Amino acid sequence: MNLIRKLPFYIKIPVGLIALLLVLTITAFQVGSPETPINLERPVGLLEKSYTDISRDRQLDAYIWYPTSTTEGVTVHNENAVFHGFSAIKNAPINDGLYPLVIMSHGSGGNRGNQAWLGIELAREGAIVVAASHPGSMSMDSAPETNILAWNRPMDVSFLIDSVLADPELAAVIDPDRIAVVGHSLGGYTAFAIGGGELSIDQFAAYCAEFSESPACAFYLNGGVDFMQVDRAKFEQNHKDERVSAVIVLDPAYAKGFKTESLENRAPTLLIAPPSDANVFEQIHVDELAVQAQLGENYVEMPGAFHFTYLPECKPIGYYLLRIVEKDGQMLCQPEVGKTRAEFHSETADLVVNFLHAEAILK
Repeated sequence: MNLIRKLPFYIKIPVGLIALLLVLTITAFQVGSPETPINLERPVGLLEKSYTDISRDRQLDAYIWYPTSTTEGVTVHNENAVFHGFSAIKNAPINDGLYPLVIMSHGSGGNRGNQAWLGIELAREGAIVVAASHPGSMSMDSAPETNILAWNRPMDVSFLIDSVLADPELAAVIDPDRIAVVGHSLGGYTAFAIGGGELSIDQFAAYCAEFSESPACAFYLNGGVDFMQVDRAKFEQNHKDERVSAVIVLDPAYAKGFKTESLENRAPTLLIAPPSDANVFEQIHVDELAVQAQLGENYVEMPGAFHFTYLPECKPIGYYLLRIVEKDGQMLCQPEVGKTRAEFHSETADLVVNFLHAEAILK
């Protein structure tokens, strides 16, 4: 769901609010911020790299988190006005060893830092974690007509795997036989697709014809997208990457669009989501996708969570700032029920770590 995006009404917003919008969507690095202190017992390093797929004219700007033993050097703190961020030691030396590779894919209108809370934890557990922003469906570059080109995202993931495995700074410390993909929302679709799931444009269009007011459909329909004009071959093609041994899917987009038969030969999958009756995307029923994919105990519902629970923790003022910037924007910081967002993050991270151990990705 893309609640922070370029819309025509921006021209009516005072200059001060336009500046606020930029604060919300553009990363702010700080040094010495007390909000996200470094864990001195399990420090994490940070590299910033860009990988360009010349054949598709796509530049993927990535954060890379990894295990390090040093606490010396420049500590960067990724924060903005709404969300808490992460802390890591920039350009710290990577610990000796051979580590699994985890690729992370953000949701529509999001960015490479959205699931840093999980990426940092996986790096502490001994993984090289790469999170890149997807052009056409990222902060300040997201629209219905580019989001519907869903095939670009799994292609980005496969390209990232190619690029990282060929990167002289990283290749020697990555075990190419231990690769996993994690995604949230549209990134959840991305993970499912890279694991073997295929979409049907007719199936998704039929769903949207019945539930046109569902946010998952209204975003496209109100944006003038004609599903029957979408490139069928590209939308429905198989993107399974055999190098990927496991995928983790957090409340995925296109849940009603997957062909059941395509899920029979998928990679091992962990699906985590709020209960369907509490989901902001009404009528999606992720639980039905779990039945289709025969996930069994690898489908975990989180009562009290919401679709945006898997975004970073919100600062106290974040709810009100988002409410000012865009109608319903405060949903990004909607308070969870029964637990804090931090507690849901911790629970999610534990599930992911245990799953990756069970699949022999983490050792």
